Parts: sequence; structure tokens; C-alpha cells
Amino acid sequence: MPQLIVAILLVVLIKLLIDYIKPALPRKQPAPPGDFIDISEKWISADDMPYQKKDRLLNEQELACFQMLQNVIPDSRFTVHPYIRLADLVKVPPGTVNRQEYQFRIDERSVDLVLLEASLLQPLVGINFAYSSDSQRQQISDQFTAKALRAAGLGFMTVNLDNPPGQEQLLRDLRGCGIII
Repeated sequence: MPQLIVAILLVVLIKLLIDYIKPALPRKQPAPPGDFIDISEKWISADDMPYQKKDRLLNEQELACFQMLQNVIPDSRFTVHPYIRLADLVKVPPGTVNRQEYQFRIDERSVDLVLLEASLLQPLVGINFAYSSDSQRQQISDQFTAKALRAAGLGFMTVNLDNPPGQEQLLRDLRGCGIII
């Protein structure tokens, strides 16, 4: 019987303590009026969005590489497109063990340039730009991208923009990926 009385007193004491502390806890601010977008558990106002148009899609070095690649394959059955998501080039087949994990790894990555067969827009070769200043994290990401493309049967090449290749070297690299121009 004394244990029951102690248990009841303990419950009452805890309830009083919670009622005392609860008003002191910080409360969330109510959301301001207007349209909102839910982005990963955080709400941002869609009334005054801070986006601006980029001046260019590619910087000067990347654009020079893009144009050189375009010149190497003029009037051919190929086309070059910049910045395509890896998930648009490769897929994870249904029924794959750990499918969601593999899909997550390709969802947020992109390839700097992609050589496509023009009539069907069939991907053939992914090309990533490299700089001597690339972080180790960027290099590991590029290695993953290369492995994923090769696993899917696509070619992959890296173009060092600190020392860009000439047209002949670019043609040799494309031939090394199985592209006959």
C-alpha cells in the first residue's frame, strides 16, 4: 500500500513539473502568409524567391572544350549536351538488392558533357571536366560516376581543363570509348 501512494505522488509530481516547464519552452513562430514550398522538412516562402538567371551554363574553359568536341564531330550522327543528370543516363533495374541505395547515389550526380547518338538521343559517352584544384571528394564522386556509366555499358572520359587536349587527342579518346567518327 505505501508503494502505491508513493507511485501516485510521483506521477502527480511529474505532471506538476511538466506543467511548470512547458510554458517556458520556446514556441515555433507561425508561418508568414503566402505560398510555401516544403523542402526537406523546412518551409520557405515562395512569394519572393531569390533566384537569378545564370550568365552562362559553361565557363570559358568548359565552353572551349564543348566547342572543340562539337568541331570534332561536325555533321555526324552524334550530338553533345552539357550537364545531364546521371539518373537520366543510367537506371537501377527493379528487383535489385538495395535498389533505393543505388538510386540515391545516382539521383544527385550529373555528367558535364554527354555524347549522344543524334537520331535517338541514345547516350554513348559521359565526359567529366577535371581541374588540378578538384577536391578529393570531387575526385571520388567522379570515380563513382565513371564506374556507374561503365557498369551500364556507356563510355566515360575525363578532360583535364588545366591542360585541355587537342582535337587529335580528343578523337583518340573518343575512339578509345568505342566511338568511330
